[in-house]
Amino acid sequence: MAADPLAILFGSTSRVKLLRFFLFNPSSEFTFDDLSKRARLVRRTARTELNALLKAGVIRQKNIYISTPGKTKKMKALAYTLDKSFPELQALQTFLFETAPLDNKNLLRHLRQAGQLDFVGISGVFVRDFEQRLDVLIAMKKFSQSKVEKAIRSLEAELGIEVRFAAMSAEDLMYRVGMYDKLTRDFFDYTHQVLVDRIGVKDEVTSNSYRM
Repeated sequence: MAADPLAILFGSTSRVKLLRFFLFNPSSEFTFDDLSKRARLVRRTARTELNALLKAGVIRQKNIYISTPGKTKKMKALAYTLDKSFPELQALQTFLFETAPLDNKNLLRHLRQAGQLDFVGISGVFVRDFEQRLDVLIAMKKFSQSKVEKAIRSLEAELGIEVRFAAMSAEDLMYRVGMYDKLTRDFFDYTHQVLVDRIGVKDEVTSNSYRM
């Protein structure tokens, strides 16, 4: 008799963390190194848990080609991705979303490690739209890409999800909104929430006839 897939899935905290990476990013493909680094798991643990998810049938393996620094030719690599034919997929997404610490206070606590926030908007996984391309839009007057990335990586490791974000200076965001560029249009035209707005982005968006 085959093992119950759900009994396999919920065997450890590390397994749940990896599950969130796949369930909340259903179209993404992750290499082993990328997963273990993002989830902050030792390689041995990551390997064990990935094998369990493969056995349960919730993920599958595939070959991809990735760019390597210093080389023009892409290298073949083994990747893991969500198996969208898994029977309990929707129920799992709902359950793990409800139990993930995705509250806005926790998000802002992490982001404030990068400095004073002038604008923060959320979409994608934070509003349960797993196919949307952007989860967080951030703007700061004193903007540091490295500091924002560090804060995001810390959040990812805690939540067990990949956070797709765009960060820029407050001036750049206002310019993009005024120009009605694709990034801001894709964000504001779909389901989203504004958590911080110290620079009047919502007023500018309204004047450009975005849907708020």
